Amino acid sequence: MSANVKVVEQYLNYSPPVNVYRSVRLLLRYVPEQHLLGLHKVVLTNSETVRKEIRGKISSEKRRFRPADCNGLYSKGRILLLIDQIFLNYPEVFLLVPQFKTFLIGETLYHEIGHHIHRLDEPGYRSDKEVVADQWKEKLLQLFLVQRYWYLAKVVKAYAALLHPIALRLKRSGGSDKIDGAQA
Repeated sequence: MSANVKVVEQYLNYSPPVNVYRSVRLLLRYVPEQHLLGLHKVVLTNSETVRKEIRGKISSEKRRFRPADCNGLYSKGRILLLIDQIFLNYPEVFLLVPQFKTFLIGETLYHEIGHHIHRLDEPGYRSDKEVVADQWKEKLLQLFLVQRYWYLAKVVKAYAALLHPIALRLKRSGGSDKIDGAQA
């Protein structure tokens, strides 16, 4: 079903530092099909493009904001992801780690898909649309991480199993409450 969702790159005077298209396609593959019904297009763009296409400010939950300052926007089956905004606070070297890059994109993409799910599955007025979208984002991200990076959970469990006994030993000896010779 994710094949029915078109992913289009539409940048103006901008080139993403990493391949974003593949990450979006990957993230869409892990969304249950029923949540993608009616979603037609995901546009990968940048703030300059949005500034030229959408004039003025948008209202959402008693706030007004410029669309070009958002990470993403959703409107009737179409999602805009502002890649420059999503990557704004992260050094390019972090984006070279595929899991990190995909997670950053996934946070915004899944939030906007959350708006889509809310519009289709729970129609009607709700004053907390952003909260609902964030709840769906968390569910979809968890589903993605568990299915795609299942092996990382095993690494974290093994790491915790090794560190837990050390932490307990330090706590018993009184070493965990001291930081650089000072009391915490």
